[in-house]
Amino acid sequence: MNSYSETFSNQWFSATFAWVDGLLTGIDLSADIKAATAPQSPFGPELKRIVAEYDRLDADHWPDLPLDRSRLTPFTWNVLKNLRLHTPRGMFTTYGALASLCGSPRAARAVGGVMARNPWPLVYPCHRVLAGDMGIGGFGPGVELKRTLLTLEKARLPA
Repeated sequence: MNSYSETFSNQWFSATFAWVDGLLTGIDLSADIKAATAPQSPFGPELKRIVAEYDRLDADHWPDLPLDRSRLTPFTWNVLKNLRLHTPRGMFTTYGALASLCGSPRAARAVGGVMARNPWPLVYPCHRVLAGDMGIGGFGPGVELKRTLLTLEKARLPA
C-alpha cells in the first residue's frame, strides 16, 4: 500500500490531502495553520494553488480527483454530488433543501450526518450547508472556520 499526505496552507486554514494507492481518501481541514509540504500527488501543484488563492477564486475549479468512494453508501454519494453540483461558491443551502434536492425531503438529519462525515471538505463543500433556521449549523473543523470559508467565498449570510 502506497500512502502519503500533502498539506497546503494559506493565512486562514490548512488542508491536508491523504492519498492511498493513488486515491484521495480524505481531506483534513484545520483552522490551525500547519507547515506546508511539497506537492507529492500529480494533483498537488493545482491543489496547492487552489488553497493558496482560495480567497481570490470566483468559482470552484477542482481537478477531477480520483476519490476512494469504497466506504460511501449510494445515499451519501448522491448527497455529496448534489451539494457540489447545486451549491456553487458564494451560495449556501440548508440540510432540508439539500435533502429535497436529493429526492428525500424528510432526510434533513441524514443529510446532516453525511455532512458531518464528509471525507472531502472544500471539494464537496459541506461548509455551505446551514441549519433550517439559517443558523450556521455545525462543522467538524469548527464553526468559526465555517464562517471564514463562507466569508472568503463572498456568501451573503442571513443576519
